[in-house]
Amino acid sequence: MSKVLLIDYENVQNVDLSQIARLDYSVCVFTGSSQNKIPIELVSSAQVLGRRLNWIRIEGSGPNALDFHIAYYLGVSVSKTPGDEYYILSKDKGFDPLIKYIAKENVMCKRISSVSEIKGTAPVVNQKQVKPLKMTRDSDGDYAKAVRNLKKIDKSRLPRSRRTLRQHLKTLVGALRTEEKLDGIIDHLFASGMVTEENNRLRYEL
Repeated sequence: MSKVLLIDYENVQNVDLSQIARLDYSVCVFTGSSQNKIPIELVSSAQVLGRRLNWIRIEGSGPNALDFHIAYYLGVSVSKTPGDEYYILSKDKGFDPLIKYIAKENVMCKRISSVSEIKGTAPVVNQKQVKPLKMTRDSDGDYAKAVRNLKKIDKSRLPRSRRTLRQHLKTLVGALRTEEKLDGIIDHLFASGMVTEENNRLRYEL
């Protein structure tokens, strides 16, 4: 039995593959046709996987184009090796109906929002690698401020994409906040279930 991790890199970009370097995983990173820049931190953490890593740049563009590529790859893989375990790293709940269907066929398949959700992962202490994000008193305050603000906004006017949500939060908590802290606030909004994503469109349960 092998374990396969499929990464929706258009949807989740804060990825540290060093966390699973010691685990028996094959990894496929799916990138959009217009994604021309990959952070050096991801490249460095990916190198340790060697031949277990495969970069897949999709053909063409359009709504859900990358999702369909992942679905196709998953279907082909399941048909060949149904005994393997499959994980999709994405915050897009649009994958959930497909995963539910696959599970009915007695195939282990799960969507995760972070590599840290994989059993057996542990933070790697290395200043050259991406460290797991921790909430500080400062960022806790910013998170509470973000929640209060979002609750006051009319549902029809809430940010509907990650980009607009990030820009809104950056304006709200201050431009001096680091990208890491902004990622932390957004990750906590998703982890709490207040924000979800389906077909690249944000939904709110505030």
